Amino acid sequence: MAQNGADFHLPDEILSVIPTDPYEQLDIARKITSMAIASRVTRLEDEARRLRQKISERDRLISELQDKLNHLDRKVRDSDASLRAAVEENAKLSKERDMLALTSKKLGRELAKV
Repeated sequence: MAQNGADFHLPDEILSVIPTDPYEQLDIARKITSMAIASRVTRLEDEARRLRQKISERDRLISELQDKLNHLDRKVRDSDASLRAAVEENAKLSKERDMLALTSKKLGRELAKV
């Protein structure tokens, strides 16, 4: 293989099995390159599949979290509405209590007069 003065520092075991015909050498090189490319493509496809699966899992998790957020959002709105209603009712009852206290005082004064 080191015919034209080119020395590629290949081990003797490899040099002993490589054909001497340059076209056959190129054919072997093409086959080796094809195998290397196919191997790399397979690894990249596996990695892409794994990444797509991760994305799918994350999308599912995001969807679950959005559902929980929507549920909690509804609970907050319901609680806020209940709180507002309770505050309004409390204000009405406070006014009614004040009016009853005033009426009671007036009736007490009138009773004292009688």
